[in-house]
Amino acid sequence: MTLPRQMTTHTLEAIKGWPSPHAVDFAAKLSANVTFSPVYAGRVVHLNAAGEFEMGLPDVSRAGHMAIFLFQNSDDPDVANAGGDPTTDAGVWVPVSPTGVMMGLPAKGAYELASTEFVPEAIVGTYEPGDCLTAVNDNATAATGGVIYKGIAYDVPICGTVSRGVSTNSHGRSELAFWPVWLPKYTADNNGD
Repeated sequence: MTLPRQMTTHTLEAIKGWPSPHAVDFAAKLSANVTFSPVYAGRVVHLNAAGEFEMGLPDVSRAGHMAIFLFQNSDDPDVANAGGDPTTDAGVWVPVSPTGVMMGLPAKGAYELASTEFVPEAIVGTYEPGDCLTAVNDNATAATGGVIYKGIAYDVPICGTVSRGVSTNSHGRSELAFWPVWLPKYTADNNGD
């Protein structure tokens, strides 16, 4: 039996800059290629060719794949709230509002964010201000898909730069504070030659 989780366990917090009249956000459905559930807020996604979210940042030669930081969990009541199958279950509750669309903040926004979804310092070392960040490209593994960790600029796509580092948030959870940035992997395809 799975116990219910607290709504503050997996989060993305906008420390500075969002929402504002100039803030950028983006909404899309989660791709069927993502085979684990739930997908947590604070993880990194990118858009696939169908305009749906997939996990992490692909390490490919093609430039693009803007990083987007999820603001909602895939099983939040305003995203998905299945009450059962009305064609087979009598008297099930059928939600009206949720459509499966999740909202995220693109890595080009002028804000400071804090995510609970990062590789712990015990594994990667201390997150120092200025460290570059990337995200695990994995649609199949709940433990790693879209999780933020340290990356080396130009070797992998970069989605953020550490600002304040790791701290305990107001909900008692560890979170990593950073500024979103977008720096694609350096390749012959995108080096300007």
